[in-house]
Order: sequence, then C-alpha cells, then structure tokens
Amino acid sequence: MKLRSLLLFFLIFFLFGSEANAQYLTGPNGVHYFFWKSGGPAQRAEIGDLVFMDVVGKTETDSIILSSYMQGQPFQIFVPTPTYRGCFYEMFTLLGEGDSAEVSVVADSLYLKSFGRKLPDYIREGSKIKITLKLSSIVTKKEYDDRILEEGKHASENQTSDIERYISEKKLQMTKSSSGMYYQFALKGSARRVKKGDIVLVHYTGYFLDGKIFDSSLSREQPFEFEVGNGGVIKGWDEALQLMSIRDKLMVIIPYQLGYGEKGNTGIPPFTPLIFEIELLNIN
Repeated sequence: MKLRSLLLFFLIFFLFGSEANAQYLTGPNGVHYFFWKSGGPAQRAEIGDLVFMDVVGKTETDSIILSSYMQGQPFQIFVPTPTYRGCFYEMFTLLGEGDSAEVSVVADSLYLKSFGRKLPDYIREGSKIKITLKLSSIVTKKEYDDRILEEGKHASENQTSDIERYISEKKLQMTKSSSGMYYQFALKGSARRVKKGDIVLVHYTGYFLDGKIFDSSLSREQPFEFEVGNGGVIKGWDEALQLMSIRDKLMVIIPYQLGYGEKGNTGIPPFTPLIFEIELLNIN
C-alpha cells in the first residue's frame, strides 16, 4: 500500500473509528443512523442550506467507494429533501456544525434513487452501504441567497468577456449556439447524431478557463455512461452530446447557466464557465 493511501486509511479510521458495538437509530423518514458526535438539535441544518462535510462511503466489506479525504477537500451539498423512505438525505437535517454520524442504506436504493445510476457489478445487490458524515460548516439558505444576489449582478457580463478573451487568445474557431454554449469539433464524422433518450459512453476532460483540470474520465481509465436528455447531467452536456456522432471529438465551453449555475458544485465555484473535451465512444 502506498504511503499516502496508508495515511488516508489511518486518518479515516481515527476520525470515525469502528462500528462494531454501534446501535443504529431510525429517523422520522426511516434513515438508519447513529451519532459519533452530536452537539444537539439547536445547531441542525435545514433543507436548502449549503453544508460543507467530509464523507466516506464503504461497502459491507469495508471497501471505500467514496471519500472526500481522497479528493482533498470537503464536499459541498445543498441539503435536499429525502426522495424515499430510508433515504440518507434525511441525515443532513439531523446534523449540526461539528457533528459526525454514520448512516446505513441499502445499496440498490442509494445508487438507483439517490445517485440515479445502476448498481456497480462489484457491489452485491441488497447489501448495505455505510456512509460516514462529518459536517464542518453551514451556510443558511438566506445567507447564501443574499450572497448570490450580490455576486450575480455582474456575473453574466464578466463571464461573456472572459470566454471571448479565452477563445481569442487560443485562436479557436468556435460556434455559439442559441443557448450561449460555444463548441468546436476536433473530429467530426457522418454517422447519425445522438438523440434524446440514447445511452452514450464517453471519455472527457473538464477544465476551467485558467487551464486547471477538475475532472477527467481518462485519468480514471473509466468511460462515463449516461442517458441523454433525462436531467442526469448538466444542461450543457445534454445539448453538446446531441451535436455528436460516434467517434466525434468535441470541445465545448459551457456558460455557468448551462453548468452548475449560481450554486456551483464540489470543487466548482458559483458562476463558473466550464470547458470540456468530449469523445463519443458508443451509443446504445
């Protein structure tokens, strides 16, 4: 085991310990959980609040499937409404700043109902996933809305000039769609285009205007599969893929309105335009 991985393992174990003697409780909406640390109900987050938390997800055999520690930064999540009985989203409303807890959820429900993806082959159907949450800070919905209102006053205007400057400096020949998305093919074929409802398999690299890469399926050596047009990806992706045919390579600049908007996402600040280089491998 590499030294960095070993250190991460001991850090996670130290922070969250062992569940051998833990007694699970049941929340009002059916979530199964227990607290490692709780500061009481007065500090709890509410639906719509923005929370920053460290998250570790493990299978029944303690294989880590999700870890904010391995990403190097806490996840930022807008507290959602639970979507089914036993949904782990309920746990967010039971936590306050400094609290930590563990949730047990059926793997099938977690992937299909919460993540919107099919269960991976390496996770047994009907097995349990253990998710450990440690909430570090809360930004209330009102605080966030006030901040976004102020920041959004000039965001769109600044974004347009930033994108056009990037295109000019890189000497790109990009087409602007009616939605405000910019695109340019590096390789264009003549096969039929992707349609709404198609299942596509793609490789991609995503980066900011400053050139910093924030995500890449190539580095993971794992193509990304999703259904086009069902809301499972950002709007800019649904639009971009419907321009493509099998084996096409496309560079696209997605304005924040078609990306992660004024809220941003983990590792992506609010009001941020994104660049993607996408290769369409297959259509199912």
